[in-house]
Amino acid sequence: MKQSIQIALVFLMAIWATYLLSALLPLQQFGLIPRTTWGLIGIISAPFLHASLPHLIGNSISFILFTLALALLEGDKMLGKVMLMLIIGGGLTWLMGRSGNHIGASGLIFSLWGYLLLSGWFSRKLKYMVVSIVLMFFYSGMIFGVFPGQTGVSWEGHLFGFIAGIMVSWLYHGKRREII
Repeated sequence: MKQSIQIALVFLMAIWATYLLSALLPLQQFGLIPRTTWGLIGIISAPFLHASLPHLIGNSISFILFTLALALLEGDKMLGKVMLMLIIGGGLTWLMGRSGNHIGASGLIFSLWGYLLLSGWFSRKLKYMVVSIVLMFFYSGMIFGVFPGQTGVSWEGHLFGFIAGIMVSWLYHGKRREII
């Protein structure tokens, strides 16, 4: 668990460092641009890129809360699951997202939320169920982020991130369970 928390903190520091560096260099060009060869790099780089300080702060708070919860539940198995969510969510956004430059860690945050929210259902283990219930109570409003609405917000990144989290949760917890 300690290693997972350290990895989450390093990831968060890299996001902040990238934001500071983007004041000097045109890093936004490395965002996820759907259905372009150049945009493929954005599957990995987009979570590190943020348009503004409020965007970065909002994503940082959610990211640290959700990764801490995931680290407590998954321990050292966390990194592989996060990477899989990142690739699936980013890949789906690249494949089906609107044309434009999708940046920010919110797609990954929605993946983490989807994973944590559904792991209680899929695993039927008490610790996962408690986290799922807490997230439903405090973060149920996030569901509105997966629908078109606010200009300049990648609702597709949110939607496909959420779907990726559900897929990874089912992959690790749900497919072993018998369907009644």
